[in-house]
Amino acid sequence: MILVKYNLKLYQLIFTIVCLLLTNMALAGPNGILIIDLDRAYNSSKFGQWIRKDFQLKNESFSRENSTILESLKEEEIKLTKDRETLSPEDFAKAALAFDTRAVAIRAVRLEKIRVVDERFQELKPLFFDKIKPIIVKIMSEYDASVILEKNSVVWSLASIDITSVIVERVDKAFMKTSGAQKPELED
Repeated sequence: MILVKYNLKLYQLIFTIVCLLLTNMALAGPNGILIIDLDRAYNSSKFGQWIRKDFQLKNESFSRENSTILESLKEEEIKLTKDRETLSPEDFAKAALAFDTRAVAIRAVRLEKIRVVDERFQELKPLFFDKIKPIIVKIMSEYDASVILEKNSVVWSLASIDITSVIVERVDKAFMKTSGAQKPELED
């Protein structure tokens, strides 16, 4: 009799747990959660690589310009050092002050340009994600997902909900369709 009561209570407990789980699943509706490694998608996709390479090519002239200016300033400083032997102390002080003033002004302009270039570089990743948003939305729909979480903010997850590779594959496929264009636009 005790065994029957025990088994009955165990079955009731199991039945209650199953009912609770099924009720929660039914009430939740589409609650798929997906994970994406944003850095990996940006760094490994051909489109992300193209964006960075295009940025680098557009800024090569800036780098060359910096090198030319730096070399010019070094040559001028060397010349000024040599001229010190032939100039009076007052003339050398004036020339040194003029050089220093010009070098400080050039440095301020270059630092501002570097800040602008860095700011543009920082905008590349958000631009990338803005461009691939339609692909991500389509994948969310296919997986019946309501949320995508950044992989770095998740403590544990199943590998099956990580869609980074799927996104990279689709972005690459869309990029390859348009990569012959001067400025590729993704197709989903």
